[in-house]
Amino acid sequence: MSTHNITSSGVSLSRSQPPALAASFLSRKHLFNLFESNVPGATLVIAPAGFGKTTLVAQWVKENDRPTFWYTADVTDTIQDFQAHVIAAISAHFPNFFINVDQLEHFEPGESIKLLAAAVGRLDGEYNFVIDAGPADNNNLAPYAQLIIDNVPSNSHLVIIRRNSPMTSLARYAAIGNLSVITTAELKFSKEEVEFIAAINGVDLTENGNAQELAMCEGWPAAVQLICRNIAKGNSHTTFLAASAANVNPLGILAIESYNTFSQATREKLRKLAIIEEFDLEIASLILGRDYSEELLNRIAMDGLLVTASTTVNRTYRFNPIIYEALTQIPLEDWDQKQVVQEKLAELFVQRGELSKALHFAYESGNKEQFAKMFRSSVRQMASIGRGDLLIKWADFAGDASAHGEVMKKSIRVVGHLVSSDFKSAEALATELEYIAGLSPEGKLLYRISAMVKANVYFARGDFERTTQCLDIALLNLESDSELDSTDLRALLRLRARQAFLHDDFTALADAYATATSLPPDGDHQLSSYQLLCMQSMLLYSEGQYLQAAEISHIAISQALQAGYVGINGPLDAMMVLARAQLEASDLDNCIQTLNVLMTEGSRWKIWPWFLMAQGTITRIHISQGAISAGSEAITSQRAFLRTLYTPNQLSWIIDMSEVFLRLTTSDWSRAEELIKRMPRIDLVRQIEANVQFSKDPKKVAAMIDALPERTVREKINKWLSEVSINLKNENVALKSLNKALALGAENGYYEYFIRQSAMYPLIVKAAAAKPTIYLEGLVQAMTERLHTINSDSGELEEKLTQRELEILKHLTTGNPISAIAKSLHISQNTMKTHLRNTYRKLEADGRYSAVEKAKKLLLI
Repeated sequence: MSTHNITSSGVSLSRSQPPALAASFLSRKHLFNLFESNVPGATLVIAPAGFGKTTLVAQWVKENDRPTFWYTADVTDTIQDFQAHVIAAISAHFPNFFINVDQLEHFEPGESIKLLAAAVGRLDGEYNFVIDAGPADNNNLAPYAQLIIDNVPSNSHLVIIRRNSPMTSLARYAAIGNLSVITTAELKFSKEEVEFIAAINGVDLTENGNAQELAMCEGWPAAVQLICRNIAKGNSHTTFLAASAANVNPLGILAIESYNTFSQATREKLRKLAIIEEFDLEIASLILGRDYSEELLNRIAMDGLLVTASTTVNRTYRFNPIIYEALTQIPLEDWDQKQVVQEKLAELFVQRGELSKALHFAYESGNKEQFAKMFRSSVRQMASIGRGDLLIKWADFAGDASAHGEVMKKSIRVVGHLVSSDFKSAEALATELEYIAGLSPEGKLLYRISAMVKANVYFARGDFERTTQCLDIALLNLESDSELDSTDLRALLRLRARQAFLHDDFTALADAYATATSLPPDGDHQLSSYQLLCMQSMLLYSEGQYLQAAEISHIAISQALQAGYVGINGPLDAMMVLARAQLEASDLDNCIQTLNVLMTEGSRWKIWPWFLMAQGTITRIHISQGAISAGSEAITSQRAFLRTLYTPNQLSWIIDMSEVFLRLTTSDWSRAEELIKRMPRIDLVRQIEANVQFSKDPKKVAAMIDALPERTVREKINKWLSEVSINLKNENVALKSLNKALALGAENGYYEYFIRQSAMYPLIVKAAAAKPTIYLEGLVQAMTERLHTINSDSGELEEKLTQRELEILKHLTTGNPISAIAKSLHISQNTMKTHLRNTYRKLEADGRYSAVEKAKKLLLI
């Protein structure tokens, strides 16, 4: 995911940068010595509201030489919001920082925190990381708080701003003596500071008991400033002491009194603006309409007491939390345009892609029709970009307290868990929906929704049998479907196409694509177009049109990156197509790069078929280049990983593909045959079965090849190369078929397919000599290099082991003494020692254990 997409949607830039300091701000540089200065180190600033914590830290970072990454929390932030704001903060200093960093937007939270911290840790220099916890604890972030603190890199100084003591431990900093805590005792105004605030507000401390009034504040900065403001505006003395004695928030009372010092017109504007805590000029203009005045906003922000302005290019304004809390308590009954404004704000935030804010204002407006419409479209968008956290958050608003409403809420929650790759919860909720289906008049729809969810869950786990069963239920009576719109149906058909693509079931793939293109054009047009492109890329590849497949897959991947489609909606299928097309073009470096990204995404979202298929393709590339030992070790590692997946699956055949390829390369026919018998009839298996059939009945080979289909590019080239293989001794006939295959291959991006035909190398050289095109010359060069690599790097022994030496090697694995092995083989110990010396020499081993290990890597035993 590009950094642009991470930071452009739902990120408040003012919360990812230090707040601007008002011109009237009282400098408190004398407190800077309270901050811990070392790196790594931490400073904890703890005090109730109104003690100037944030402004003090903002001044400190402004004067500090270290760059600062700033995050101000909001009570509604999810862990994804935290991540996006931190990314925006880092990008403000290092715009190109994320070019060479793993995609982070939709990582599993714990992993993303560690990777992000590690990336910052690799930066040169030292940095400040400020977390302003805001007015209230965030329950969404609380489970990750300790993890965040523990992973702050050693090149960073951590500053935490809170109203109360954190539950997290800062022991890592205390242990090295680099922890400082600043509390109310240090943050209180001194006598001199109170006198200064009074002076700049024109308050005479010798008159009207002003000094006694301010003394009641006991140095509370916000209270001192608000009282001075009120006195300066000519207000009567506050009820500060009475409010404190009555356990009423005195700052709230002072805030209202400060608010009341403005004119009636200004108060009305401020109260209207307070329907949102943070706003920019466009939002302010929408709220205030004809009363909008940028000059007024800047004048209020200049003061800095009620509203602060950001330092960003696109200026944003944010209410002082104390003022905001007070203003939201003032009723707005006389604002007849409130609902209209909220509806317009909802539409604006939809355009900006800030779906959670859009839903908030649609809900607050009371316009049930707008909310329902927006919620439906937002559900699909949030699902497509993997924001299951938002779906779960808003699920409670999906319906009322009726039975139907409760079902709607459950349906949204199950989708939320699904797109977050919480497959265990998704499966459990889907099963619950099935139970409800039996009791509800909407039973048929609920049963299909459950099948949709489970189909995706089972595919991600590699449980292909149950995926098929669920797809059959979800896609039943497709021709007369009126319950699901076309976008949902295309998503299901794409899932069917994905499964067909993995299993080389080209007929099923073509049928799924044809059905998807025939559906009516309703639903989400952008998402539908993207789904069709992914399916088309798979179809083109299956037909052997590699150049077109690569082009279409590129477009699909670009659309996904731009729109933010990830997880079960991500372009993993298109990435596999692109990688295979790059492989067929012998663009191996880019192919492996694409496959590594696919492995990362497959692992991140726990969609194991794509992960294993990408991993297996890399393994087969290495084997084709002669890396037999590395290939064998990779296969062993993959099988070990598969054993860690405890849910039912049919994934072992994906690893079998690589082992079959390896066994055929090393001429281990018996093991290859054993593996093929348990594999599905993928293209590799069908080709091997055809070769076996040819060898069993050589007289019928020509007729069998003549009967092969020629509908697609792939089928034509396969058929023509089969004709070449049976006519290698009849060069003219073979060249005729080969030239047809090469001509069609050149048009469609075939390189690797021909390079693998090592038996045809002399003929391809002759074809290139007769018609020296750039394509053919490049092909011959690539084949020559590959053959040279295989011969030099295959790991095969220069001197073959004898049958007796192989037999002895197998006995060495038992751990039995040499004398016992000699006895069981009916040979003398001297003969045994001679065989061992020869075996060790050929294997370049220094003893029985290293000989066994080397033999295993070479698949000799």
